[in-house]
Amino acid sequence: MFYPDEIIQEVRAQNDIVDVAAAYVPLRNRGGRHWGLCPFHQENTPSFTVNGDTQFFHCFGCGAGGNVITFVMRIEHMDFVDALKLLADRVHFILPQPGESQAERAKHAEKAQAAEYNKAAARFYYEQLQASNAFASEAREYLKSRGVNQKIQALFGLGLSPPGWDGLLKHLTSSGTGETTPADLHKAGLLSMSHKEGNRYYDRFRERLMFPIIDPAKRVVGFGGRIMRETADEAKYLNSPETSLFNKSGLLYALNLARKTRAKELIIVEGYMDVIALFKAGFTNAVGVLGTALTTRHVQLLRRNGCETALLLLDSDDAGTAAALKSIPLLLEGGLRVKVLQVPDAKDPDEFLQKFGAQRLGSLLSDAKSHIAFQVGLAQKKYDMDKTEDRIRFTEEAAALLATISSEIETDAYVQETARASQIAPPAIFAEIHKQRGKINADGGQAPMRQLRLNLRRSSEDPGLREARKQLLCLALTHPPAARALASSGFLAPEEMGNEVLSQMLDMVYRNIFPAPADIVSRFETAEAQQQAAEVFIKPIAYSTTLEMEKSLNEMAVIIKRAYIDAQIESFGLKNDLNAVNSLVLSKKNLQSQYITLSNG
Repeated sequence: MFYPDEIIQEVRAQNDIVDVAAAYVPLRNRGGRHWGLCPFHQENTPSFTVNGDTQFFHCFGCGAGGNVITFVMRIEHMDFVDALKLLADRVHFILPQPGESQAERAKHAEKAQAAEYNKAAARFYYEQLQASNAFASEAREYLKSRGVNQKIQALFGLGLSPPGWDGLLKHLTSSGTGETTPADLHKAGLLSMSHKEGNRYYDRFRERLMFPIIDPAKRVVGFGGRIMRETADEAKYLNSPETSLFNKSGLLYALNLARKTRAKELIIVEGYMDVIALFKAGFTNAVGVLGTALTTRHVQLLRRNGCETALLLLDSDDAGTAAALKSIPLLLEGGLRVKVLQVPDAKDPDEFLQKFGAQRLGSLLSDAKSHIAFQVGLAQKKYDMDKTEDRIRFTEEAAALLATISSEIETDAYVQETARASQIAPPAIFAEIHKQRGKINADGGQAPMRQLRLNLRRSSEDPGLREARKQLLCLALTHPPAARALASSGFLAPEEMGNEVLSQMLDMVYRNIFPAPADIVSRFETAEAQQQAAEVFIKPIAYSTTLEMEKSLNEMAVIIKRAYIDAQIESFGLKNDLNAVNSLVLSKKNLQSQYITLSNG
């Protein structure tokens, strides 16, 4: 974690969750809690509650919950550190830079300075586009011909780099103070340098429409530039070079705008103008890659910003198809659902909108195929379906794709479609799918611990077990005698809790760590982990007597232990390890003879 716990706790303590949430959600005080419409899902009756005593929020509709840092992470789609910085700025708290070396401090300072230079450059380019001269008028006419009005220009901060070699250079170094040097601007990616002319600096972008690239922290981190007067020796599009601030493999164009929609589905396109055309047509959940293939970092960025489904809306040529096929595995590995749409009768989404309009594109988007349907469709195009041999080869290829689907309902739907296309009976296709799944699983046999983790994840779907885990942790983390009794008994190990978050929380119990519940949540850096941790404290049980508490502690511990042993039995049973299975069965029988007493605590 970038900051020590005491700093995080101090920032959280200075930001009352009721005040912070009220800046985003209208709240009404009722019964000691504040209620409002949840900002994380659509609802008509308030189920979103903020508790000033516990410093937690919770939605009884969608289950979102956590402390003030979790709230900011979710509503602003920020990572942990950026959310902490926003809250620190809100209360004028100066965050230290603990343990930073001189080189690290210099790097942070360089990035901050580059962001300031880029911001100033973006303002300069915007003013150049609005200027009263022939070149600016030509640029505005071009944008008008593409349907980009003044409102869209302002929304995206579009600009214009003027003709000449040093317009930006002179503007940013004209203060006379000497504070901004050409070398600084070169390091920020705004200038280029000619070694042939005694290291002469000149503007990197000239005679181009300028597209500022803004990251989720609202910093201008770089630019894309489209040439106004095309020539054979200059690229149509030019991006900022790689700098301490700009890396195109980890940035998505217009994500700063798309994330405001809080849409779970984001449309991914290739170009700046595609994004702008989609926004102009009302599809404001669109982002663009910056002239590069989709990367793992892009997928992580999508996930951090609330995306659950990625809709690939790529160019309809071979390059667009190849880009989709490369992107699908990355998106799936990142835990996203994937759809694919290639627009017909147009080379890209921008051209399609110009030809056919927003309503037709909206219909296509709503009917976009899953990645499986897209890939099966591509496979079908490779074969002559009038030939028996080709129909067999197509069906085998389709079955290999369908074997990766976990949903039997979805599998059945695609089998029926494949059967109609191939004229091969569904039972035969199902048989081929089962054979393909056997190949997928033939990895030398799953190790017992790997299978155990799978079984534990599956057992977590049992609501009784989920509640036992949460209530045991809530009791242990808020009642030190129960924690000491559980720790001294050695009855449960952290890994028996079913997932990493709950395991870490039990480890806190055993290490005698008892901060306030809202501060425990702050020890986790992702919104998902913080929500899991917060759920532990949402519904605490009030015990009338110590004996009642002791009885409940034992009941919950046995439920958790039994689930862990059952998962182990299944794992070792699959490996035909009868000795291990028999030993586990005996341990399960002996569970009721073990008892945790609070007097031990």
